[in-house]
Amino acid sequence: MNMAMKRNEELDLKIANASRKAMLSFPLYIAVPVLFAVAFWLTGYEVEWKAYGLGALGWIAALFLRGPVSVIVMKMPQERAKNIMIASSGVMEETIRLVLLAVTSFGSSWALSVGQGWAAVEVLYVLVTIIAIKSLANRTDEKALQAKQMLEANGNIQTSPLWGVLERVWASALHIGATLVVAYNPWTVIALIPLHSAVNFIAVLLAAKSIGRSSAFIAAVGGIVLLLGVYFQFILDK
Repeated sequence: MNMAMKRNEELDLKIANASRKAMLSFPLYIAVPVLFAVAFWLTGYEVEWKAYGLGALGWIAALFLRGPVSVIVMKMPQERAKNIMIASSGVMEETIRLVLLAVTSFGSSWALSVGQGWAAVEVLYVLVTIIAIKSLANRTDEKALQAKQMLEANGNIQTSPLWGVLERVWASALHIGATLVVAYNPWTVIALIPLHSAVNFIAVLLAAKSIGRSSAFIAAVGGIVLLLGVYFQFILDK
């Protein structure tokens, strides 16, 4: 019993330290969407706030649509359920992204703001998650203990929060780029759906072995997709 109590105390201390560091990184997380907006503003493309807000709503809609999927896979083996959830991310997000643009506008500037809003709300989701994790440190109930153990098993309390900030940079590049690409040619969604799911799947596999490799992979894909989107929308058509 004493060993179990000691183990739980050590876990609580790990979570408290990790959440404290993560809370200190809040300004860096917030800086990610701000710097993207500033960078595009300096090149002559101001944020269209209506499109920005709709992009954020699009991401939230895709998140809620994954809810029924999570219910369906709830009783499946953990690994299989995780794979299905990862695969569904590309389907939900890229489909919603296309529908959102189709019912509003495929314009370059509009799509750029939609992509930025989409990426920004994901940053907000990460911040809310950090706050939720921090609250676990002060809880001792059974569900909280299970959540703590799951966080430890996934390595979420053993890595520097700076990796999380960098991951938001790369993921933001991917979201903005994908929005620009599908706005240029809606048929590209056929390629973006499996690409999105594959990126998430491979990133998770790599993160289990090396967070650095996972970050480098997302950076490479996100950078390429963003460059393609910028090229299609702002260079090829000029």
